[in-house]
Amino acid sequence: MSHRLAIAGTCFLIDWSSYRRRALLSELFTSIFIPENVLDEVYKEDTIMWISSELATGSLQLYTPPEYIVREAEHLVSTVASRPHLRRIELPEAICLAAGRSLGAVVLTENLGALQATLHIPEYHGVKVWRALEVLREALLKGLIKASSRSEVEEVFREYEHDTRHLFPRESLERVISEVITLES
Repeated sequence: MSHRLAIAGTCFLIDWSSYRRRALLSELFTSIFIPENVLDEVYKEDTIMWISSELATGSLQLYTPPEYIVREAEHLVSTVASRPHLRRIELPEAICLAAGRSLGAVVLTENLGALQATLHIPEYHGVKVWRALEVLREALLKGLIKASSRSEVEEVFREYEHDTRHLFPRESLERVISEVITLES
């Protein structure tokens, strides 16, 4: 088991709750925090039921951001908004980034604005942002999902896309598949 911390955003949780191998998260991370304002954005009953179940078992933990994290997140939202080449981010994603930076936690999100912020705003360069693509890559590399051929690796990603109806960007998907095949060889 890994000893990593993670903090999860809304879109990631919504997608992940539909995935048949969703228990992988607790195998990859010892603690996964969900900011309160992320929970406020979840309306789908199945997702709420899954999150509630995971909170009850301790696999997910509610995170109340301290005031300094909220202030940092508000500043991040305005910084991103002032740069027209960046996708906007909302406060819940900004809280995930600010908390991820402060706690050294992996930020689990499908929000491209959050990913861009880590690439273009120097204070956030060290923050790890993983989409489901990177989570599945890590699970494959750690042997939490067994796949011994390229077709089996590809099937893992197709399975996720089928379950969640979330399609991975093809270029990124091909890069990750090639990494997994190369590193497993």
